[in-house]
This record gives sequence, structure tokens and C-alpha cells, in this order.
Amino acid sequence: MRGLKDYVGTKIHPLVKSRNWHRITIRGHYVRDGENVHVSSLEKKKGFNWQRPTATIIDENTLEISCFPGRDYVLHYAKLLAADLALRKVKRSTTTLEYILPSTEECMDILLKSNLKHLDGVDTLVLGYVGYLSSTKPPAPSAPWETGDSVSGSDGSTQLFAWRRFTRPDGTKIAFLASKMSLWGDIIGNVVRAQRQLSKTSVTSVIYMGKVGALKPEDKPYASLATGHGSFIDGSDQVWNSALDATISTFHFSSSTLKQGKHINVASPLDETKTWFGEWKSKASWVDCEVGYLAQACEEGKAQFGYLHFISDNVDGPGGYTLGSKYGNEKGSRKTLLGLMRWVLADYLDLDVLRRVPLYWDDHSEFPDLDPECDPENDFPE
Repeated sequence: MRGLKDYVGTKIHPLVKSRNWHRITIRGHYVRDGENVHVSSLEKKKGFNWQRPTATIIDENTLEISCFPGRDYVLHYAKLLAADLALRKVKRSTTTLEYILPSTEECMDILLKSNLKHLDGVDTLVLGYVGYLSSTKPPAPSAPWETGDSVSGSDGSTQLFAWRRFTRPDGTKIAFLASKMSLWGDIIGNVVRAQRQLSKTSVTSVIYMGKVGALKPEDKPYASLATGHGSFIDGSDQVWNSALDATISTFHFSSSTLKQGKHINVASPLDETKTWFGEWKSKASWVDCEVGYLAQACEEGKAQFGYLHFISDNVDGPGGYTLGSKYGNEKGSRKTLLGLMRWVLADYLDLDVLRRVPLYWDDHSEFPDLDPECDPENDFPE
């Protein structure tokens, strides 16, 4: 229970707890300013993935929570609020909780109007821990962050993304894509779709470097990398040939360093109940909210897809379900695993500037270690 309290407590907009609201509505709508619109005081000062759902006071009894348009993001936040109310023992008769899912058009429209339109001519798109993994070791300067757009809408809704570009020896282009908002669940797949629609040339491969939860008791957090070729998503079995397989095979990782397994996609970590675990523990090894959606989007666009994650938690961990648990030397182990991920990525992309970065690199001259952009946790959906 403590893990659940810790997890939920860091995600809830402070206004939710400021009074006993008669009605709370969660919807997929991007709004950052305006009358009675409140940005969360819990937003972290970091380079990317810092924007959180905002709260709008409709009247003295009604609060509206606005999430970036994504069906899973709205569902996730609705589950967070339901858990928060239950943990605080707020009676259902006291507060009505409702959510309104955004349409497919609403989810895509904001992305199609964004500065993604300036990201063209890219062959490979890298997502996930892009700030950390695209930083280079001096004397080679890190590539600049581009936005392609100096003019933003009144609510900042057009300039949502930034990217670092690299060029392979064969002349093909690579972009490490970052965002202000969380690319939660189906949002990340829609980003790939939007970029494809906006670009004059098609992306040929998408690589996702992040973190994943484990379902098998032997797969300990911060001890191994995880990858695979399939995901259970929305009742279907999505399979693919990983773009990273050939590169990974050249590293000859031990079975304890690299684990292969089937993935299951969920809308929210709060879906991972004991009942859910009982159903899936023998069918899947990994769980997160994004891999399956990326695989679907890549299949639609005839692009290759591959993911390489580190294991960050275990659903069958010590003491049961551990949403917020930390294990041992978490920071050091995480950076070592990220170093291995960078080496694989550098070989796949054929980028010497990334190959020259040491395995465990904790000396950023461009950014101090404590700078938000250097902390890999700042790149990942929360």
C-alpha cells in the first residue's frame, strides 16, 4: 500500500486535494494558460517531459483536469484520481469522478499542428532517453537542440518538440526526438503517425530506448536489459522483426545481461493488479505503456521497429507490487545499463561520436551531472 501511496501522491494535481470537489472531470485537452487554469506546482524543472495535466476551476464545486490528448493518458489519470480518492477515503457519494476520452481526430490534430512539421528528411527516429543518449563526450560538442520554429501559439501548443540531428556515414539522417509533454501510451504511436504524415520522406526505422517492468521473479530491477519481438495490445498479438537484432547479436551479451521476452501493453501501471498479474505472469515477461503502440504505428508505416530497455521494477518484486521501489545502487546500475544501451545504439546508427562515450559516463562538461537534462529519468513518461 505504501508503494501505491507514494506513486499516486507524486502524480496528483495539488488542487485536487485543496477541497472536497463535488465533481472532477478528466479530459484530453491541451491548455496551459487562461482564466482559472492552474499549472501543477509539482512540475519539475527539467529540459523535457516536464508538462503535467493542468486543472481548471469551473465553479466552486467542479474541477476539470486537462491531459495532453491521448486516450491512455486520460484513462491513466482517471485511475490515479480514483486511487487517490480511495486512499483518502473520500466517499463516492461525495465526489463524482468522470472522464471524457478524446477522439482520434483530437489526438492527432494537435500533433499535426505542432512543430513536428519541421522535422523532415529523417530516416531513423530515436525515442525514449534521448537527452542522455544523444549527449556526446568532450571535446565533441553535443548536437544542438532544434525546434524548427521560433513562433509559438498563445498557449505554446505548436512548439511541443525538440530534436537532435545526426548524419550517418552513408548520408542518411537520424533524429533524437524529445517533447515538453509526456508521450504516454498511444500518444507516442500518434507522434510517429503524425511525423509520417507531415514529412516528405518516410522514416524507415524507429528505435525506443527506455525502461520496462518485469513479470518474472528472476528478472531483478537495474540488473538487466530487456528486448523482444512481440507485444500483447488491445487483445491482439503484435509481432515484428526487431531492427536491433543484428546489432545486439554482435555484442554477445550474457543471458543475465540481456533478457528476451514477450511484452504486454497496459494503459496505466494501475492496471497491474494481482488479478491482472495472475493472468499474465505466464504469458509475458515485460510490461509498459508504449512498446505495443510504437510497433503498431511502425507496421502501418512499413518502418522497422526495435526497443532496448532496462528493467526498472518488478511486478512480482519483494513484498508484492512495487510501483515506487528502489533497489540497491539504483543510480549507478541505471547509468551502466544506459551505457550499454548507448553502445548498441551507436553501433546500430554507425555514429562514432556516440561510440566514444565511456560505458559509465558521469562527467558532462556541457551539463553538470545534476543538471535536469543530464538525468535520464527526465526523458521518460511519468
